[in-house]
Order: sequence, then C-alpha cells, then structure tokens
Amino acid sequence: MAIKVEPVAAAAYGALKSRVDRINALNVYPVPDGDTGTNMLLTLRSVLDEVSGKEYESGARAAKEVSRAALMGARGNSGVILSQIIRGACDVLGEASELDAATFAAALERARERAYSAIRQPVEGTMLTVIRDAAEAAGSAAGDGADLATVVEAAAREAHASVERTPELLDVLREAGVVDAGGLGVAVLLDGLHAYLTGEEAELRPAEGGAAEPEALPGHEEEAWGYCTEFIVTGFSGDPDAFRDRIHEIGKSVLVVADDDLVKVHLHTQDPGEAISYAGRFGRLSGVKVDDMEAQTRERAAALERRELGVVATSRGAGSRRLFESMGAIVVEGGQGANPSASDLAEAVRRTRAKEVVLLPNNKNIIPTANQVEKLVDLRVHVIDTKSIAAGLATTVGFDAEGDPEMVVEEMREIAQTVRTAEVTRSVREARVNGRSVPEGAYIGLLDGELEVVSESLELSAIELAERLIQDGADILTLLRGEDLAPEAARRIAERIRELDPGVEVELKDGDQPLYPLQMVAE
Repeated sequence: MAIKVEPVAAAAYGALKSRVDRINALNVYPVPDGDTGTNMLLTLRSVLDEVSGKEYESGARAAKEVSRAALMGARGNSGVILSQIIRGACDVLGEASELDAATFAAALERARERAYSAIRQPVEGTMLTVIRDAAEAAGSAAGDGADLATVVEAAAREAHASVERTPELLDVLREAGVVDAGGLGVAVLLDGLHAYLTGEEAELRPAEGGAAEPEALPGHEEEAWGYCTEFIVTGFSGDPDAFRDRIHEIGKSVLVVADDDLVKVHLHTQDPGEAISYAGRFGRLSGVKVDDMEAQTRERAAALERRELGVVATSRGAGSRRLFESMGAIVVEGGQGANPSASDLAEAVRRTRAKEVVLLPNNKNIIPTANQVEKLVDLRVHVIDTKSIAAGLATTVGFDAEGDPEMVVEEMREIAQTVRTAEVTRSVREARVNGRSVPEGAYIGLLDGELEVVSESLELSAIELAERLIQDGADILTLLRGEDLAPEAARRIAERIRELDPGVEVELKDGDQPLYPLQMVAE
C-alpha cells in the first residue's frame, strides 16, 4: 500500500510556521543561532521538501527517508534535537502496521529517548523536558483506552503545561520571568498534529518566554559568541564516541548525531577550522555552515533598521499561507467566516518591523477593519482593497521590501485593480440573484465577485469561468485548490482548462482554503 507523508508533514509545518516569529521573539540570547523557531522550521521544511508529491512503498522506507531528511536539514541546537524527536517517532512508525493510539504513544516515548540520548549533559526546563512530559501524557491516555485524536490532544495539552513549568527548572528562565521557546515549538507541533487528525484549526495558546540551550548553561553569558559551526560527515569511518569526545573539546553547545554512515555536527567555537579539519579525516564533508554570531547579530539589527516596507496579508489555508510567506508576507489567519480583529492586524503590522506596511485584507468583509489599523500603530499603513486570497496572492507578487515604498505600493495597487479573479463555491440556500434561480447545494461561479455560473458540477463551473477569462484575454491562469477539492480532481480541471487554449499558461497551486474549492486569478 502506498504511503503518503506529505499531509501530516504539511500540517505540522503550517502550525509551526504560524508561530515561528513568536517563538523567535522569545529567545533569551539575541544571536542568530538563537532563532529557535526558525531553526526548527527549517528542519521541518527539509522533511516537507522530501515528502512533497511522493508516495512510499512501505512505512519503513517512508520512516528512513523522513529521518534522514530531518537530520540533513537540521539547523541549530533546536533543529538537531527536533531531528532526533522525528527520528525516534519514525523508529516506531516505520514498523507499525497502523497508526493508532498505542502506536502514537510508543512513537512519542521513542522520540523522548532519542532526544535525550543526543545530549551528553541534558538540562531540564528545555524542549527535552517538554517532549518527555508529552510522551508520559500520551502513554497514560493510551493506557486508559483513549482514541488516537484524544491521545494526541492529551500530549499537546501536557506539552503546553510543561512549557509553563520550565522556569521552575532553569534559573536563567526564572530570573528572566520567561518560559522555554524550544519547548513551545514542540507543543505547537503537537497542536498541528491534533488539528490534522480532527480537521480543526490548531489552537493558538498564549505564551511568554525565552529559549535555553538543551546543553549545560553555566558560564554562557561570559563567553564570546564565536562561530556557530555546522556540517555533515558522510561515509563516516571513525569511532563515534571518540569523535564526539574530541568535538566536545573543541567547542561548546555541541551536538553530534549519527544515522548509519552520516554524522551531523553542531557546535559553537572560536576556531571553526579546527573542527572542520578534524572531521574531514573521517569522511566527506557537506553542508558546511559557519556563522559569525556576533557579526550576524549586528547585521540583523542593522537590517531591521533599514527595512522600509513590509506586507501583511490575511489568509486561510496552510497552502495559501505558505505562498504568502514565500513572498515575504506576515500572515494573519482570517477570511470568510473568521474575520480577524483590528488589534490582530495591528499586531501583525508591528511584527514587520518596517516603517511602512502594505495590508491586504483579501476579503471584502475585512476591508473596513483593515482601514482602522493605522489608528492603532505608529507607522503608515497602506490598505489595498483585495477581496479574495487569489487577488491577494497576485498583488503580493509586486511586493519588494528593498524597493522605494511609494513605487512599490503604486505597483501593487495597479495589480490589484487590473487582476481578475474567479471563485467556485456552493450555495448554502435557495436564492434568486440577478434574475437567476440558485438551488440550494448548487455550485456557483463568481467572476470578479459577481454571479456568473450556476451548475450541478464543480468541474463544469470551473471550466466555464476559465473559458470566460480566456475569452477576455487572459494569458496566465493560476488555480488555487481549496481544502474540499481532491488533488486528483484539481489536476483534472487544470488539464481541461489547458485544452481550452494551449497558448494559455495554467498553473495549479495548493491553497487549502475553506469554503471555496477553487479560486482562479487571471493575468
């Protein structure tokens, strides 16, 4: 039986991505390597890249590839620890015939074992403690006969409770009055898994805090930051224990993790060349990354000062969120039936750390709220009246954080005014619109917000809308697949649209938006 990992990986990635800025902001130490959320996200991104569009012939093969992708893509201390959590879970899931409550609990327990074994001197009050407490909660719930979703929920709830307890275990957190950000990352990932199983949105729970290293902390403040050094040794031919001992002698904040003949190394050192030269004796080096943490901290602060323009967009659906974020936008969850407040939008505007911000409502009902945001912040906010996610995505293409703000905003406004959009949804009640009868449950096609098509078929509605856009001169059609449209059906629709006019470029993207199985944008 073919196994697909992409949906669950995407759910976990989406949950973490939605909180990554928050997690980063909670770090105790203001250095590049301290971007706990980003390091965990990049690690998970490596997994998502590996599994996207793939089916595996067995659970064992899927587990092996996922584990290796996590290790290869691991960034920073938190990323390496996360890779071991993933590896531990895969140890169990790869051998299981089905994913049930008992299997998930066992997977989380193995994840705990792998995470702790990666650290020579584990420190409680970090993400290690959180994964341990979550594993214990999952085991207890499974032992009581709970179903899978309930066991995952129990693990997530206990993870958040464990995060709140971290200051009791680490003086550096207690003195700062904060909690551990790496632990929060673990809890958010479990929220994402629970949301995937139940089909609900991941719950956003408030947390204040900072991140501590899973390695011993004493003396951290007194030492120079030095260089964050990471690399991979493939075809490793040495004694793993002796190798690990020597790397510990060379640097601090050391993590050395092996997977078959591959070894991932992370350390902070004043002389990265010593570690790299030593490791080169035992195999081929790849993924070498050396960051001057002091210099990057200065550069990052300067970059924040230089940033002239930011962009905030509302969106619903993990796919749409990823598309917006890939173009530099900060995303606020919101849309049809889930309008954000002005304070939600204002908080996102502040998070851009820009002097001016473009705000894309992407829904006609959010436009009035968006127009109130400038009153709540001490910077200029340019609201562009985008009325759909598809229109917002097309408009964001014109965003340039380094460009002249006035020119960029003008270009984005022009895009928003000229772009044409179409949407397919379903009638929730019988109605009469513009002289046309609309039965309850019928598929309706909206062109630039106006009713154009009524049909019993989603596919026929989409084809007819596309045909009208092409007749009006569209050269490029981008289709945004909603959560209620199966990927196979979306690909079939895209192919039929291509047959209408081979000269029109048709691109299909996963939006995962609710309520609208298909949205289109014409250029």
